Amino acid sequence: MLLTQASLESIQRYCIHNRALLDQSSTARCVHCGASFAPAEIGDWAAVDAQDARDTAQCPRCGDQAVLPSAAPIMLDSRQLEALQRFWFSGKR
Repeated sequence: MLLTQASLESIQRYCIHNRALLDQSSTARCVHCGASFAPAEIGDWAAVDAQDARDTAQCPRCGDQAVLPSAAPIMLDSRQLEALQRFWFSGKR
């Protein structure tokens, strides 16, 4: 499956306010650094805006808030994850 710009943008919603999805996940993957890990390894949680609970995971490897839970209703292969990483972090949106 080829990812469109709209789908690349929409995937971000699974990387914020993701504590509930991570509670249902067996694994997680960081879009920024590419690390895979168990959700239990997440030690830091961030508030995305002033009114939020601290419910957005920070990667235990790089600290970025780009953690994608395995329970999210999307499946990305390595090539798609690399495309997502380039799209979000290259600064060329």
